[in-house]
Amino acid sequence: MRTIPGNPNNPKEMNADIEFRSVDHVLDEIRAMRVKGGSPFGRSAAWAFILAIQQEEINSISELNERIQEISGQLIALKPTMGTIANTIYLVNKQFSLKKDDGLELCKQSILKLCRRIIELSYDAVNKLGVFGGSLVKEDTTVMMHSYSSSLMSCFRNAAEQGKQFRVICTESRPLRESRLAVKMLQGYGIPVTYITDASIWEFIPSADIVIMGADAIAYNGDVANKMGAALVTQLAMLSKVPVYVATEIFKLDLRTRTGYRIQMERRSADEILQDGDFDSLEGIEVINQFFDLTPSYQIAGLITQYGIFGSEMAPQLWERFERDLLVQGESGD
Repeated sequence: MRTIPGNPNNPKEMNADIEFRSVDHVLDEIRAMRVKGGSPFGRSAAWAFILAIQQEEINSISELNERIQEISGQLIALKPTMGTIANTIYLVNKQFSLKKDDGLELCKQSILKLCRRIIELSYDAVNKLGVFGGSLVKEDTTVMMHSYSSSLMSCFRNAAEQGKQFRVICTESRPLRESRLAVKMLQGYGIPVTYITDASIWEFIPSADIVIMGADAIAYNGDVANKMGAALVTQLAMLSKVPVYVATEIFKLDLRTRTGYRIQMERRSADEILQDGDFDSLEGIEVINQFFDLTPSYQIAGLITQYGIFGSEMAPQLWERFERDLLVQGESGD
């Protein structure tokens, strides 16, 4: 067995959560993109509600509702694509509606308990799906990945702990190049890495046996939103007959899509892709920093989830199982 440094259950080791100090601190860290990965974004949203209830003076049910709506709006404005954020907001609002007639303090406590369960189950899901993903990585295979994902890292870590010898082709994931963090973690796991530019994918994908990526949101029809370039990887993988798997906790299923909502593909500031001196002026130039894209479900071989590996069209049924786990286990702690 290969010895892997660090503790996979330690949030800092998995680069999962920042030690947030206030609601504003949560929002600032999200805005600055120091929160990385779809699962940590959902946990960050839960922390925003926890810190508001714990630290702020909220003296009535109406004030609590106003604060919930304010925080919800700020979170969605910052990360409209992120399914885990949308679902945390959905569940908090649902819990508020269920408990608002029980009085302010009981309502607060029920929301605190819910948010803590969201965080707990998210860590648990990432650890569990890593076991399934690690089993999917075979001996002497080459895996291509794109962008950073704590779920994806959990898969690689588990495969390494099983003593498997494999290598990873890692795209840089422009413009913010989140994959650098993945490369550093893979180095720590003792996994050989080939680090390539996004434009080199077609050159290298024929040498991959499998593609595994993360996800930021899953639609009800099984389509997957991920960092810009993921759809390109899946298109080229399909042409090269390389199967594509997505490592994701089911909490990333965007519940809004069940009623026809289309996942919003976030665009970020042009400053992230421009350097000083690139152009004399921007007159007549439209600069678009598209940050996410959408991969059709038919191009995905399967979702690697905390419940096992399933076709992406199974996500709604798996959500029902997840919500039962969340609510039943939450009630058992009352």
